[in-house]
Amino acid sequence: MPSTRQIYVAQTQPGFEAIAATEITAQLDGAQIIDVRTVADKNGMARFAYAGDPRDLLTLRTVEDVFVVAAETRDLAPGFAALRQLDHLAATAPGVERAIRLARLIDPRRGGEGRIHYRVIARQVGRTPYRRVDAQIAVERGIAARPDHRWRLVSDGGIEFWLTQWPGEALLMVRLSDERMRHREYKIEHLPASLRPAAAAALAWLTAPRDDDVFLDPMCGAGTILIERAHLGRYRELIGGDIDPEAVATAQANIGSRYKPITIHEWDARHLPLDADSVTALAVNLPFGAQMGSAEENRTLYPALLREAARVLRHGARFVALSGDARTLNDALRRNDRFARRETYPVLILGRRATVVVAERK
Repeated sequence: MPSTRQIYVAQTQPGFEAIAATEITAQLDGAQIIDVRTVADKNGMARFAYAGDPRDLLTLRTVEDVFVVAAETRDLAPGFAALRQLDHLAATAPGVERAIRLARLIDPRRGGEGRIHYRVIARQVGRTPYRRVDAQIAVERGIAARPDHRWRLVSDGGIEFWLTQWPGEALLMVRLSDERMRHREYKIEHLPASLRPAAAAALAWLTAPRDDDVFLDPMCGAGTILIERAHLGRYRELIGGDIDPEAVATAQANIGSRYKPITIHEWDARHLPLDADSVTALAVNLPFGAQMGSAEENRTLYPALLREAARVLRHGARFVALSGDARTLNDALRRNDRFARRETYPVLILGRRATVVVAERK
């Protein structure tokens, strides 16, 4: 277990890195955010320092992958000279060995026995005269030349080295998580336009969870937001529903008997069978108006949903919504005087621009 601070990177969908940063500082004792940034339109990254057990990082819910930084340079040479520099960095950086030890602390079988099995994934932001695969090969060559182990390059599995390049900068990391962090084992059934679990967790996290929450998702789809709220901590009750009977059945299949108390209803979110002032937090993935619904339908749906949310939410309760139709959502919020806007996060969902809005019931 590390006794000094290590530098880690939490990876998210683009735009969610700022939300993940708030979970990191709240959930990991002593963690300090260094910076947040994006890798083109592919991922968000929150870089942070932490001295605790790296296994703690795997408990983060708003994150899709976690890495430990093995090496970096802020003076990456221009042109093809960068490839020689990347080769040398991978071959000599002392942080590579430390990163492998941390990966094997989490999973002692990582990399296999005898020769260490490894692979390299390379990403680039901006143009270079060489290909992304050329940078990948340079790092592969550098790792293979290291004298601290015997190495075997593989196409899958093993120790994963991730190289990310920006103009004049390169970051070499070792992946600590695996596919279970991104995909979650509870998702048995899926629906079109269903949120990835870490994004759903981000919406639930932004409601500021409390032990006495009566938490509502009025358009719950596959139930992912409700399940992620259950994993964020104690609550009094989880309530969800959807107008689509198939969605209700899918949510019930995913929830099973593991999360109690929780109820799923078939209903119209514009007319909820709930008492006024009975809900302490609400998070919802609204129809974007493309794959689900239409822009014209949203202009009627969003204001009606907000009126009903204002009725069932208590004073001070948070309303968190994700939408790909930001103009309609902003117009609906502006015209509803029972909500005060708190925060807005521009995000990308499968390459589509969207917005997460956090408001508070007045």
